[in-house]
Amino acid sequence: MVGVRQFDEDEVIATALDVFWRKGLHDATMQDLAAATGVQRGSLYNAYGDKEAIFLRAFDRYTEQFLEVAGNALSHGDAAAGLRNFFDMIIVSMTNGSPQRGCLTTRTALDAAISSGDVRQRVQAVLSRLEQLIGKTISMAPGRRSTADANRLARVIVTFTRGLAVMERAGYSRKQLKESAATFIDAVTGNL
Repeated sequence: MVGVRQFDEDEVIATALDVFWRKGLHDATMQDLAAATGVQRGSLYNAYGDKEAIFLRAFDRYTEQFLEVAGNALSHGDAAAGLRNFFDMIIVSMTNGSPQRGCLTTRTALDAAISSGDVRQRVQAVLSRLEQLIGKTISMAPGRRSTADANRLARVIVTFTRGLAVMERAGYSRKQLKESAATFIDAVTGNL
């Protein structure tokens, strides 16, 4: 039947997400996506338009999954425990795979300088939403002075996560990343 997709869209987007995570938006090609998904390039173009459109769908899926897992990690225990859970989660995520897959958001942020406004907006949106989740956790700590203070500290924490992602790409081990995160959390939670 004409116009009916002959592939499982959820599966294609999940597979495309893996390709983009390993190669990045700019290094992944439509041929890479076709080979990984088993869907011909022409069918991918017909279904989605172009590589960036596929990426945006995959990145949106990643964003929702990532923020859900991050929110769950942050919600367990007090603010310090939530931050420890959160950092453990992101470090494990970055260091999974062989080779390690790194952080999709950071990889995309680095590509965003040469990407479209839509890609840059998606990166900014996920980082902003992550700041909000962390700010909410911090603002619930006993003795927090203001939501504005919690939001500023949340931005610093999100900035530190990007630094961890760069250190992972530079070859730091999971153990070294966890040590850095523990030191950072101790410094931050001393003020909570």
